[in-house]
Amino acid sequence: MPFVDTITKSYLKQKFSDYYSRNEVYTPERFETREWAFVSVDSIPEFIMHRHIAFQSEIELRGYLIKNTPLHAYFSSAYYEKPDAEKMDDKMWKGADLIFDIDADHLPKGGLEEAKKQIVRLYDLLESDFGIEDMMLVFSGGRGYHIHVHDEEFLALGSAERREIVDYVSLNGVSYDNLMLQSTQYSRVSGCIAKILENAIKRDMLTEIFRIKKKTAENLKDIFARNREKIYSGDFRTLPRTVRKSMEMVFEKCVDAVRIHVDPPVTADVKRLIRLPGSLHGKTSLRVTPLARDEIEEFEPFRDAVVFGDEQVRVRVLSNVKFKLKGEVFRLRAGRHELPEYAAVFLICRNRALYGW
Repeated sequence: MPFVDTITKSYLKQKFSDYYSRNEVYTPERFETREWAFVSVDSIPEFIMHRHIAFQSEIELRGYLIKNTPLHAYFSSAYYEKPDAEKMDDKMWKGADLIFDIDADHLPKGGLEEAKKQIVRLYDLLESDFGIEDMMLVFSGGRGYHIHVHDEEFLALGSAERREIVDYVSLNGVSYDNLMLQSTQYSRVSGCIAKILENAIKRDMLTEIFRIKKKTAENLKDIFARNREKIYSGDFRTLPRTVRKSMEMVFEKCVDAVRIHVDPPVTADVKRLIRLPGSLHGKTSLRVTPLARDEIEEFEPFRDAVVFGDEQVRVRVLSNVKFKLKGEVFRLRAGRHELPEYAAVFLICRNRALYGW
């Protein structure tokens, strides 16, 4: 990580402090039972976390944020009897929110836009398959999205039970031989297979997609017409055995298509520290943004999570860089530049610029 001078740290601290003095952050339920942790601006270029902190009031938290100006702010998913105890065993665990994290860098493809699609699918699945009502969607401020589940019935779950939920949403361990199990988990896959089959029939491409002979294709088309509802419900017993290998291939493709790529350690951890919604992400300066379900599809992180203004700021860009913020594309060579405040702070947080000339 590049050297960060004192002037740059002071500027960054002032900007973050100004933000916290003007804006409220999210205050989680059972506020006083949470452990809090922070990384200060002064620790740059190191990442030194100060934890085992507890607050008794929202005013106390806000005062801390304004005075100490953390670069990163976290609170525990867990509830404790003694949240400020320095030894984990002394904290006396009482339960924990169920947390999901989808990180763009862990996805096979698609980046941040795909992460948004997956978090929407996860939200809808948790609502439909688990009946969860009390949950919060959050843009992490960096490269992903979080879901916080607050429903009472999930708070006491241990790591093993939480891993089972991960396996369910990630389709871990599913097999073609179990496809006809009447479960909501398999219905996600069977619905995908049925759509591929129906589209192949409509486009007259059964022989190409399923790699079968024309006579088998005609037979398959007839069977589908007579058993469409059964096939969509996951009952594939009417299909000829000659298409099994092709169906297994399509099954694997569908599993990959509908699998939701959550980060397993985050969900399984019953003592997880998670970013505070409403705080700033110290590596981007973007707001850790809570979102309603009907807001997320129109949400653009590099437009809607930008919090700083347009005032011109002098910076020294350390290396050639290209990025897009608030709809504007910046292409900068290393050297001196005057940039809008939001772009300057972003580059400083990304370790791509220093403040002033």
